[in-house]
Amino acid sequence: MINSIKNQFKQQLELLQNKKYKKPAFEAYNMKRAFVTLDQAFEYVGDNSKYQQRITLLLCIQFLFYSFFVMGMPYLLQNPSKYCTDGICIEYPNCNNRIDSLIGFDSIAKEFGLFCNGRKAFIAALFFVGQMFGGFTFPILANIFGRRKILLFGMSLGSVSIFVGSLCNSLLSLYTLFFIAGFGLSGYETVVYVYINEISALRFRSIASSLLIVIWSSSMLIYPFIVDIFQSWRSLMMWSIGVPLLVTVVLDYFYFVESPRWLISKQQYDECRKVFRFMSIFNKRRPFEFNFMEELDKFNNRCVKLASVKRVDTQINLIQHTNQSAGYWELLKRSKLLIQTSILVQMWFLRYFTYYGLQFSVSTFGISMTTTLRMLALVELMTGMSSLYFKLKYPRIISLQFCLLTMILSATLAYIDIPQECQGSLCWQQILHLLSAILIKASITIYNSMLNTYTGEAYVTSVRSYGYGVCMTFGQLGSTFAPLYVSYVQEIYQQASAITIVGLMAILALGLTWFLQETYKKDMYDNLTDEVMANQTLPLINQDMQFDEIELQQLSR
Repeated sequence: MINSIKNQFKQQLELLQNKKYKKPAFEAYNMKRAFVTLDQAFEYVGDNSKYQQRITLLLCIQFLFYSFFVMGMPYLLQNPSKYCTDGICIEYPNCNNRIDSLIGFDSIAKEFGLFCNGRKAFIAALFFVGQMFGGFTFPILANIFGRRKILLFGMSLGSVSIFVGSLCNSLLSLYTLFFIAGFGLSGYETVVYVYINEISALRFRSIASSLLIVIWSSSMLIYPFIVDIFQSWRSLMMWSIGVPLLVTVVLDYFYFVESPRWLISKQQYDECRKVFRFMSIFNKRRPFEFNFMEELDKFNNRCVKLASVKRVDTQINLIQHTNQSAGYWELLKRSKLLIQTSILVQMWFLRYFTYYGLQFSVSTFGISMTTTLRMLALVELMTGMSSLYFKLKYPRIISLQFCLLTMILSATLAYIDIPQECQGSLCWQQILHLLSAILIKASITIYNSMLNTYTGEAYVTSVRSYGYGVCMTFGQLGSTFAPLYVSYVQEIYQQASAITIVGLMAILALGLTWFLQETYKKDMYDNLTDEVMANQTLPLINQDMQFDEIELQQLSR
């Protein structure tokens, strides 16, 4: 049976060799005796080729439905439009009196009576608390079990929770399911950012992360039309979010491969070769047969045995020890990583707090919520597409500083008080507040895209998921506080002043960026020792013996 399968596999390879292959980035007369780096392997199989494009397409579809849930939460939790008592209907609830009936969209807040005492903000905060715990937990699992398995697990957990939540009649159960959905989807999102940094080279990383932001922002242009169709939070959660996400999980299972960088960090070289082989065939390149630079140690052992050549030490021994001990504590015990992580967590907190704080403030800008959401979504869509230009053209730190400076200047417009006579009409003060929101939305979108890419490039593979995990945890802490803070400010001040604090936070972040190191057009390292080795002048093989000479000695034996 096994021989039969092997023969079929050989026949398929023979057929493949008769096909016309695309010209790779480089060629070798004998792949099995050539050693390449991971970046060279990605170039050979094709950076941003057919396989990577399919992965990007699947991730974009998932992010679209995922964003329907997160960005559509103002619809799911919106208050009734009118509150009626004894036949008299008013626009604002009197929580101290009896309410006979409610008029408006069939939302969670309407069905469960969450429109008083900040209870509506509590269910949104629970979702973000779940995201905070997921962002911390999933990187540990991804480093143990692999990116692909945990990515699938996170999306499965989130989509099942949303689907079951749409059938739930208990408020306590709904609270629990929102928390679980946040836990799973945040874990998925964290691992996705790691995955797209590890599945290909620079061009794919830049394009994929920018496309995900564009898709995310486009959801708010599409979602209002879906709301008009279903007119019920249960139908929205089931058919526009839960069921589509479950279908995408099945597609991911068949098309996603494990991260080559993770496999190398775990010394699973044969499995990594199979992944590159699959990608090369899918992209119509000759099947990948190269060895990896990390396998030089095994090659040296063969030389010692066959040719009696003095063994040449490589970095692999250091890598083995480092990978076995890598964990969250690595971010604390190494001063460089500690400083870098301390700065990035503040910048990620600012990212999430600003983004969701703006999202939950849309009802205070003097025009309808749907119009405001569509306007901000259009701004996010346009700036999301332009973020790719910034990524490919300008250094990361300079782009981040530009975005932070724009946020500081824009937030000052929100300090202008809105007079009482402007209530119910659009005056110039409200226009300035709306302009402030548009500028902040544009700058935070580019900032978001640049920060995602920079974080992936700043950490090595062995601790990349942990770095993302810490940043995502503190980021979700910002998204947890955002609806609570906005709700508090609106109750106290009755105006859209919740975004004024963004300017102060951006000033702090701007000062901290001067302590970060630039990663633009620099190599991504796979282990904590790689950067040290790269800065040394010693060659990987000693100066008295060239690689070809070692190979000849082995052959002559």
